[in-house]
Amino acid sequence: MSKLAPVILIFFASGVAGLVYEVLWMKQLGLLFGNTAQSVAAVTAAFFIGIAAGSYVWGERLRHIERPLRTYAWLELGIVLAALFYFVVFEAWSLVYPVLFNWFADWPHVLVAAKLLLAVALICPATFLMGGTLPVMGQYLIREASQLSRWSGWLYGINTLGAALGAVAAGFFLIQHLGFLNTYMVALSISFGVAVIAFLLSRNEIRAEEVSASSDEADEGGVSDLQLIAFVSGFASLGLQVLWTRMFVQVLQNSTYTFAAILAIFLLALAVGALIARGITGYVRHGPGVLVVLLMGAGVVVLCVPFVFVEWTDGLRYLAERTTFSAYLSEIFLAVGVMVGLPTVVMGILLPYLYRYAESVAQKPGVIIGRLNAFNTVGAVAGSLVAGFVLLEWLGLWSSLRLMGMLYLLAALLFLLRNETTTRPALTYVTIFALLLPVSLLDPGRLPTVRILAVERDEALLEVWEGSGGTVAVVKSNEHLRIKLNNWYSLGGSGASRMEQMQSHLPISLHPAPASIFYLGLGTGITAGASMQYPVERVTIAELVGDVIAASKKYFGPYTAGLHEDARVRIVNEDGRNYLRATAERYDLVIADLFIPWRSGVGYLYTKEHFEAGKQRLNPGGMFVQWIPLYQVTERELGIIAKSLLEVFPQVTAWRGDFYANKPMMALIGHLEPGPLAPATSIVEASTLALQQFRRNENDQIPVIAHYLGTITSDHPLIEASVLNTDDRPHIEYLAPQSHREVKAGKETWLVGDPLMKFMQGLQQAREPTSDPYLAELDEGMHRAVYAGLLFHIASVAREQDKDSVAKKASEAATSLLQ
Repeated sequence: MSKLAPVILIFFASGVAGLVYEVLWMKQLGLLFGNTAQSVAAVTAAFFIGIAAGSYVWGERLRHIERPLRTYAWLELGIVLAALFYFVVFEAWSLVYPVLFNWFADWPHVLVAAKLLLAVALICPATFLMGGTLPVMGQYLIREASQLSRWSGWLYGINTLGAALGAVAAGFFLIQHLGFLNTYMVALSISFGVAVIAFLLSRNEIRAEEVSASSDEADEGGVSDLQLIAFVSGFASLGLQVLWTRMFVQVLQNSTYTFAAILAIFLLALAVGALIARGITGYVRHGPGVLVVLLMGAGVVVLCVPFVFVEWTDGLRYLAERTTFSAYLSEIFLAVGVMVGLPTVVMGILLPYLYRYAESVAQKPGVIIGRLNAFNTVGAVAGSLVAGFVLLEWLGLWSSLRLMGMLYLLAALLFLLRNETTTRPALTYVTIFALLLPVSLLDPGRLPTVRILAVERDEALLEVWEGSGGTVAVVKSNEHLRIKLNNWYSLGGSGASRMEQMQSHLPISLHPAPASIFYLGLGTGITAGASMQYPVERVTIAELVGDVIAASKKYFGPYTAGLHEDARVRIVNEDGRNYLRATAERYDLVIADLFIPWRSGVGYLYTKEHFEAGKQRLNPGGMFVQWIPLYQVTERELGIIAKSLLEVFPQVTAWRGDFYANKPMMALIGHLEPGPLAPATSIVEASTLALQQFRRNENDQIPVIAHYLGTITSDHPLIEASVLNTDDRPHIEYLAPQSHREVKAGKETWLVGDPLMKFMQGLQQAREPTSDPYLAELDEGMHRAVYAGLLFHIASVAREQDKDSVAKKASEAATSLLQ
């Protein structure tokens, strides 16, 4: 065993590197192609296509390979070279993809196919070589088919255990602390180290002809049955990973940590299942009965998961709502471990046990492993694509999970039908079990899809869409309509229409004459609908989730001023960041919606590279407007976002979107050209409903300039203490979820109330309105209005804190400044 320890260690390390590569590729190509479900599916499919092809081709070539360990070393070295070549291809396609995007922008299916081809070109060279590592290592350690049960499950489990560690390392630590490029270098170093050690160990390798070899004659009927089961196992396992991830998104913080935790638990459970399979092979006699029991057991536990999930979450209640970040992660691992880990352990036993059952098939061990892995991986490709694009769209989450459970049961039935030793009673019992159980006792059709707070908030569900982009619901509460995404994330509603309209009114009033506007995000459509009141010529809106577009059109027409029917408007179902980077169109205003910073993928909408893409799409005199929900960021996140925007634009101004104490929003505006605010802009004279609460009567006119906070400069203490948010170092993606949990636990505060007032007062004191170059061309009355705006906000916060005397004094002072 001591001689085998280095071999087992390098195979474990190979699994670590493989998952680090996969995580990096998923994130980087998501940025290149757009953060859409289609893009993720294209990358996943490309990854597993390479693995499947490599498993089969290298498995077949093992008939002629005399020194498998030396071949394994060459494969690992080839992975290093292919992974380096990835950078060359990536840069080339980064230049080509915008051209393809503009060619096929109106042909979404062609664009998805192009994304898949690009992903294949980028990833498959490396994954083709990765796919060969398991059969080649298996051929080195397993020289006779009779030894398959001894080593195959062990090898599969060790490699998958390494993959789980790689998922944890990349998802929780490496990218956050080292960045993408350095993490990539770590993975390359591991692969290179594995190759070197394998070369050294292969110096004493015994040639294949010097050990006993099995005949190449095979029981093709037995092989085909096992290949079918391997395919079903891969199809269901990866399909379930997609569906379980969607399931947990409904009740967990939808952050990068959540996805990393689910992936890590899934891989760890597969590894445990493989090791269990290795342990039981010496005690369980192989035969069709064991395979049938494993298939049926997997089917039953999968069918039970929806019921356990709804019971565990008390009807889709948000988990660990008020806990620290570390406690929240513990809750994630516990919940996912029980509801995903335990079923996956049962599923994980299946493929390694197939190796045990295949001992009776007279072929070289590496050939058997290569074939079974190839069919299993092809099934995985099909399962992830079908689950993400077909089943969720056609059946919804719960029915899709039921179908996956039924696949295991039907596979058991089919295996019995094809087996000559099957008795009639066994066949009858399994048939009844497989057909009746999923539509009777374990029918998930009665389970809730969206949590409706009928008593607490008087909510009523009007309609729900389940698709590849998420679960979208329109909810009516106290006569107001709202859109919910994935159960908990509000995309706005009619009750907040005044504030949503302000997200258009403010920047449009600030620009001298905006003719073209781009909106990054649609939501209800109320914000973009406000632009219909102006003489704009062209409005383009990019919305990631297609069902959100349908919900807006069907339910929010009365609030969007004819947005969906206006000939000036074009709404595209596309990732907004990707659209800005790829389109050739230019705009006077780019308006980015309020994005929840701690949601997975949203952090990349606050990076320097994204702001640069927006800058390149602006016409002369244009502005990039980034709205920020101050009630969902701490001072740390605001500083990072502001510093990244200031790195791109020569001038950045800050504007309050409202005067709320608890849920304020703020706009950071990047100006393409620095300069003072022109007196001719309508923002100087126009009044806003946002200040209606401070008016003594309807004739009081409070200028919108009162929303001005100040100019963000590089010498501001908040900017000096912050770091840049970049694609390579995505700090917001990793820090915002941590802040969210600490605020929930009462250990941190959002930028609201007193902390917000401190920030606003500091910003104004750093450059008083009378000496602010941006306000240089405005008269004294407008300067006083800026002071008045701060006082109005102080009054609002004081009123919320029941400090009535302070509120009255601040409000009276503000009013006097406007007289």
